[in-house]
Amino acid sequence: MLKVALLGCGRWGQNHLRVLASLRERGIIDYITVIDTSKSAREAAILANEIKPDFDGVDADLVIIATPSNLHASQARELLSKGYHVLVEKPLGCSESEAAQVLANAREFGRILGVGLLLRFHPAVTLANQMINSGELGRIESLRFVRRTTRDAPENGNVVEALGVHAIDLMCHFMSESEPSAVHVQGDKIEARIALEFPHGIEAIIDVGWQTTRERRTVTLVGSNASLRFDLDVHDRVTLILGNEETEIFCDSTTSPLESELQHFISGIEKFNSGQAWTPTPDYGAALRGVRWTERAIQALPLSRPH
Repeated sequence: MLKVALLGCGRWGQNHLRVLASLRERGIIDYITVIDTSKSAREAAILANEIKPDFDGVDADLVIIATPSNLHASQARELLSKGYHVLVEKPLGCSESEAAQVLANAREFGRILGVGLLLRFHPAVTLANQMINSGELGRIESLRFVRRTTRDAPENGNVVEALGVHAIDLMCHFMSESEPSAVHVQGDKIEARIALEFPHGIEAIIDVGWQTTRERRTVTLVGSNASLRFDLDVHDRVTLILGNEETEIFCDSTTSPLESELQHFISGIEKFNSGQAWTPTPDYGAALRGVRWTERAIQALPLSRPH
């Protein structure tokens, strides 16, 4: 059974720890070590088997990196070179060249690398893709992603990098992993609207923001036959819109995206250890594309806020 180290146990790291503890109770993993330089984060990591301020003497098969984003690439490269399999939270790097070096290191040292774009594991996303592929929605005409939170912006944070990266990856995923042709951005580091242009005049509008009046996490796909809408906080259903009629359709799975992502990665390590083939989700090309278009969106970010 696998031993897992969690590097960084802040707000999102605590979510990882909670799910890892559940997997440990079910016998899927064996041992959890939390590493964090913050005393308060270490004190909060009560579900771990072991808690350490640094990486000295850590015994693990898999390391999950949930530290500040500017540290992801350098920490991932170092851990891959030491022989660990690594799941790194988004973004993989702060630039395309930085992310490409991490991917190169994974191949150089023969380790499995995963990138935490967990919305690909959302039950509603799986169902939406099935409906797109079956032709039920018809030709996709437009896409909309809204992620607005009441949470305060983190110090030196950028909402495009923190929240927009998930949306950019998801829009490309729905468009059969297509590459956008252009990106336009309004807003600032706190609140932004991103417009991705895809072939055949299809546009994806992404609204992300911190410090808003209420929580919103919705995705809408508009097709020539029907539209689909779902809430990212709801894991068991989507709403199909046909004319003036709305119908709820239930998902096959209700497992949380984070749990599905971790189980998928753990399964990949087990296959790797037994000599079987395994494909990462997202694959390395998609992971690099996500960094590329997030970087371009940040570069296109003006100074004024949208109103």
